[in-house]
Amino acid sequence: MSAAPTARSRAPRLAVRIGVGVVGLATAAGSITACAPSGSGDGGDASGVTINVLAEDISYTDNWKELLPEFEEQTGIKVNIETVPYSDQAAKILLNFSQKSSDYDVVFTDNTYGTGYFESGYIDDLSEHEAKGEDFVGFDEFYEPYLAPMQKDGATFGLPVYGESTWLMYRTDLFEQYGIDGPPQTMEELEAAAKTISEGSGGDVAGITLRGAPGIQSVYPWAGFLRAFGGDFYDGDELAVNSPESVEAAQFWADLLKNYGPSGVGNFDWEQNRIAFTQGNAAMTIDATANGPFNEDAEASVIAGKVGYAPIPYAISDPPASGNTDNSLNVHALYLSSFSQKKDAAYEFMAWATSEEVQTNAVENTEAVGVTLNAVLESPAYDEKYGAFKDALLEQLATGNVDYLPAGTDANAIITEVGQALSRTLAGEADAEEALNAAQEALQAQLG
Repeated sequence: MSAAPTARSRAPRLAVRIGVGVVGLATAAGSITACAPSGSGDGGDASGVTINVLAEDISYTDNWKELLPEFEEQTGIKVNIETVPYSDQAAKILLNFSQKSSDYDVVFTDNTYGTGYFESGYIDDLSEHEAKGEDFVGFDEFYEPYLAPMQKDGATFGLPVYGESTWLMYRTDLFEQYGIDGPPQTMEELEAAAKTISEGSGGDVAGITLRGAPGIQSVYPWAGFLRAFGGDFYDGDELAVNSPESVEAAQFWADLLKNYGPSGVGNFDWEQNRIAFTQGNAAMTIDATANGPFNEDAEASVIAGKVGYAPIPYAISDPPASGNTDNSLNVHALYLSSFSQKKDAAYEFMAWATSEEVQTNAVENTEAVGVTLNAVLESPAYDEKYGAFKDALLEQLATGNVDYLPAGTDANAIITEVGQALSRTLAGEADAEEALNAAQEALQAQLG
């Protein structure tokens, strides 16, 4: 939801989890030209073919554009890359797929939506296409935690471009100044640390900052609180966004921000939250592992070299070591449209875009902490650039929860309603129980 996250070397920017509700599809449908589903390929010779890619507007995409002339010369394939903000993607991709349009051969988004696209038959199992890209990459070259979210029932339906988990980031210098012995081990200790620093600084430094803006912005990091209190979005197969654990997690989250958060936190998106932390205005935050490079950028961050990285603490006494953990595993990947009429060429581009050469260039020339190939993660260049937090990063990825957020066809509706409930609770319009009961009722009406 995604995490998430990288930046250009010239002008840092990140793929931010900003998801929005998919609304007005019926009205907007006329803007997409519907086409009949295509055949399985483009005749085996991709040379001379032009493909269209809908991508997130982030540095990984910039990296492709920089290297694209080499790919086009090598293969004879012409690639048009249309970039849009992450916040605009969900509606645009779903509209395209619902019209069975061949306008886009490849889409680039995260596994929260990708799983639903696969379940709906909108994207291909890539297993039958893998040989088409063998000159660039094979499935076994990807870091396994990054590939796993794109695999289901024996199918592999996406090629991971970048990924992330979530973690606690805290100011080691402030913890030392206020006598706090290491990172919080429980949510109670987290609240106590926030209180100590907020009150000890006379309010000059917030105890903690988090994303408070509606929708995926708040839901993405808040889902760690939900699981820290032993909750889930479901109880078995039944939706349970208003469970006792969910209510407790939402009220704790809201009270924490109201009491010890920065002014205006209810409107914070990923970027605003990151700036609040890197500019020294808060002692802690919980967010994506992709934030690490921004924390340690001495040219832009006043806290470089003063940040500790730790797992998100639990409230329950018996936290899981794997499976339903309170840290995410979110991966943004390339998906092949089932309605593409140029599948051979499209897959060849996908394999090239995730190849070792392309990912290595991203590490060397952008902020690309989320690269997905084993060879690149283990390279000296990666170690040199991200050594300050690499071990903590890999630990979070190894335990990351692929089911951290709702996925599938109902994901957007659930995230939207829960995000609205969090906003209402934070604003004091309702307590957590009332807000989440309303969300549950709304979702039952929408989803049946």
